[in-house]
Amino acid sequence: MQSSDRVLAGRYAAALFQAAAEKAEDQKVQAELGVARERLLSRDALLRHPRVPIADKKNLASAELDGKVGTTTARFISLLIEKKRYELFPMIAAMYARLAAEKRGVIKAVVRCARPLSADTQKTLAARLKVFAGKDVEIEVKEDPELIGGIAVKIGDWALDSSLRGQLRRMRESIQ
Repeated sequence: MQSSDRVLAGRYAAALFQAAAEKAEDQKVQAELGVARERLLSRDALLRHPRVPIADKKNLASAELDGKVGTTTARFISLLIEKKRYELFPMIAAMYARLAAEKRGVIKAVVRCARPLSADTQKTLAARLKVFAGKDVEIEVKEDPELIGGIAVKIGDWALDSSLRGQLRRMRESIQ
């Protein structure tokens, strides 16, 4: 993925968000983007293939999404297909989710840990991160056994690595 693709995906996400917000459908469209991504995942190869006619791609997407998403989302996906930008759809959906969370005053934290975190631990971590960030925090927990122990947290551009693996890496770097 090129940086120009990121810029383009950001523009599409912002335009969709603005259109949905004007209709007060921003939360609905966010949910529908997830549904659409899930429904079209099995058809990804066909929708991305350059030799499949655009009309066939639109018909395929329309058939898969019929009754599952609203007109705003369906028209947006049709536009992506028409403009030959469907490959940006996953990135657009992620950027749209970020815009929607920003509007709600929520930021997303990705927490990597060696073992699953209990609900109480997640709640405590979210409360501490809220104090740090000054906003409500939505936590996404990912298990990564390579961390050995501890956690690594990433919020936007900020990262904290208090994992055992990270500590060992920092020790090795300081010795060299």
